[in-house]
Amino acid sequence: MKRIAILLLLSALALPVAAQDYQVPEIEISKDKVLVDGKPFFAHVVTAKQTLFSISKAYGVTVRDIIEANQKLDLEKRGLKIGDVLFIPDVQALPQEAAPAVQEQIEEQSQMDEPDMTAVPSHMKTAEDEAYMQEAAEADTLIDHRALFPGSRDYSFDTDPQRYADSVFYMNQIPERISVAVLLPFNASGTADSNSRDFYSGVLLAARDLGNAGLGIDLHTYDIGAGGDIKSSMLEDADVIIGPISREHVIDAVSLCPSNKCIISPLEPKNAALADSLQIVQAPSPSSEQARDAVRWALDEMAPGDSLVVVIESGKPLTDNISAILSELQSSGRRYSTISYGMLEGTRIQSSFLSHASNGGTTRFLLASENESFVNDAIRNMNVLAFKRHNVVLYATSRLRNFATVEAENLHNIRTHISATYHIDYSDADVQAFVLSYRALFGGEPNSFAFHGYDVMSCFTKMCATLGRGWFYRLPDNGWSGLQANFGFKDREGAGQVNTAVRRVIYTPDYQVVLQ
Repeated sequence: MKRIAILLLLSALALPVAAQDYQVPEIEISKDKVLVDGKPFFAHVVTAKQTLFSISKAYGVTVRDIIEANQKLDLEKRGLKIGDVLFIPDVQALPQEAAPAVQEQIEEQSQMDEPDMTAVPSHMKTAEDEAYMQEAAEADTLIDHRALFPGSRDYSFDTDPQRYADSVFYMNQIPERISVAVLLPFNASGTADSNSRDFYSGVLLAARDLGNAGLGIDLHTYDIGAGGDIKSSMLEDADVIIGPISREHVIDAVSLCPSNKCIISPLEPKNAALADSLQIVQAPSPSSEQARDAVRWALDEMAPGDSLVVVIESGKPLTDNISAILSELQSSGRRYSTISYGMLEGTRIQSSFLSHASNGGTTRFLLASENESFVNDAIRNMNVLAFKRHNVVLYATSRLRNFATVEAENLHNIRTHISATYHIDYSDADVQAFVLSYRALFGGEPNSFAFHGYDVMSCFTKMCATLGRGWFYRLPDNGWSGLQANFGFKDREGAGQVNTAVRRVIYTPDYQVVLQ
């Protein structure tokens, strides 16, 4: 008995020594970073056996640093949970050094999220093209966009100027006639670019409608495809410059553009990064703005008793959109919880969804993933909650609408709210009038490019007509709603302006899709 007592005493005495020799569990430093209020943070997903102490040691910060950076998680009271996304201060980087990394992420985005415009086929590919063009010319009608050839085309649109007359129109610096230059690759790489032609058909229709309203417009069109060069003479007299599209052409155009004018980037979202240093206007809002708006939308609708849950796929790098969601949440200071899991856990994860569901309120989910299989599985789990009579709402970006395997019925069941760059309400009277006019003029149905061409031409020409030739400098104070897209700009430190406006679309339980 005495020997056992001695052994127990020695074991007890050894405990403090063991605590002093604490071994930090092996923790992989996250490669994902986000900017919050201009400061860089690592986004670390908590896994099994990790503690605040071990994580702090791995990243070279204090436990207090982590707690203060993640106040909404209430770590001091509830502790750490597997799947939590922690923001860890990057003590090695200065805030200004993090900006190029984020800009590089933006520049890697190569296509729009909604709609996938590069996949839209042209409806103008028939053997009757030449006959149609000849017939249109003889009838002295508006030039059909299929008739475009390399070189330049000029048109004039105006009727009775009194129809557009109001006090603001005759302000100082308002041009009597607005000169619009359109630079598009109609004949890129020696082949017809149907997307540019469809976009231009919308531009032509907008110019006609503005002319019928009494606004004088001189439209100058330049084909810069198949080796076509951009010349300063194309830009120097223009009040509104639409195009080019590609990043390289935009940079070339800015270098030739007079300092008091700007280039409107009409189609390519990744050109938004250029606005940090070049005087351009990014017309389509970047997908990261959709992600930020989805967060703001969810926060705006939060009520007492509601819970906010972010669903994220574990083990995957953070994309620009997911980083935007996490950054917006962090900046808000609002409390939320996280469900993080992998596809192999899909059949066992329902209990986690149930544990995060609100009791008596609404569970508002933010979907932070761009993996179609994972998104489908997460939506399936949300639908199970809805079937069990939980109030569920999903907030997501328009990329969700590009996933063919996601059933529309499931989106309606969980009252999906989508922040989108583009959405067309075909019940709108102006949209219906545009469709009828397009059919009459071009003998086909307008696609997303045609709608966008109409919106861009209408928006910025009207801006010039009401704000004057210096319209670019007054963009942050003005917004505009088009047929397919909204336009809104905020004060920013960059040289250019980026459209931050999105459209909010709701899938209702009665199977309607409505624009808020």
